Amino acid sequence: MQRFNRYLIFFVIMGIGLTVAWTQVGRRVQLAPNTGLRLMSVDEDCRPQQSPCAAYAEHFALILGPGGTGGGLLLMGEKLPDDARLDAAQLDVRSLELPAPPLRALSGGGWRVKPAEGPGRLRIRLHSGGQLWVAEFPLG
Repeated sequence: MQRFNRYLIFFVIMGIGLTVAWTQVGRRVQLAPNTGLRLMSVDEDCRPQQSPCAAYAEHFALILGPGGTGGGLLLMGEKLPDDARLDAAQLDVRSLELPAPPLRALSGGGWRVKPAEGPGRLRIRLHSGGQLWVAEFPLG
């Protein structure tokens, strides 16, 4: 009987501890703002300097490919964001941010982006209607 009481006390203490812990987690989750950030899935074998590759959202994709004076960046899909604004950042192999590569809109649609030479990643952020989509393309 004494052994049963020890187990009962142990499980009561564990139950109270878990209840308190989950209550604290629940309060913190309620305090966290909804930032609207969505990560885009990039092709596994992505090499934008050699051939076009894509980063996918639910209804559209950003396609980055080689070009004469930099990479061509296109937005394609069935439901395109109406007020899409893009900005770019470049990261080195240690994930330190480098100076932003030039990004300019082309008259026929799409953008031209010219990342610096060398390995790292190109991060494209697409803003639309209070939402933010982020894609990271490997470089080098």
